[in-house]
Amino acid sequence: MKTKAALSLLATVLLTAACSSSAPGKQGPRAELIAPDLGIRQLVGPAELGFPQGPIEVKYQFIIKNNSGEPLTLRRVQVSTSNPSGGAYSLRPRDYYMNQTIAPNTTGTVDVWARAYGWGRGMRESEPVTLKGVAYFDTPVGYLNKVFVQELGQYPGDND
Repeated sequence: MKTKAALSLLATVLLTAACSSSAPGKQGPRAELIAPDLGIRQLVGPAELGFPQGPIEVKYQFIIKNNSGEPLTLRRVQVSTSNPSGGAYSLRPRDYYMNQTIAPNTTGTVDVWARAYGWGRGMRESEPVTLKGVAYFDTPVGYLNKVFVQELGQYPGDND
């Protein structure tokens, strides 16, 4: 009986150690770099698509200013919306993968098409959408994550 309990405890300890050491999306240690600046423009949204109701594709442009002396490679962006249903559109949390390197002390852009749900014509069709998420970067000295929250207007020119 004690042997089974000891083996069970040992298995639990080993499983916990294995899970904690394999954090997904992290390559090496956390990089101690100057954080990049991250801006987001909505290039295609409900207005450009005629305010449809149902599944739509929204196009974002992520503008990344690398403020460090190391190259940053954008590997993944996780995005979702935090506005209530019934506005211009909603996004469920989803990851989008890429492999875009931004040289030290330069600015780069990455375009992402995101799957959304358009709520159609209505009183809230042009209200701003709050986009939130995390950008995951790899660097030669470790990984770097950038959390973002940005409100995107739905009128043409709001995000220029």
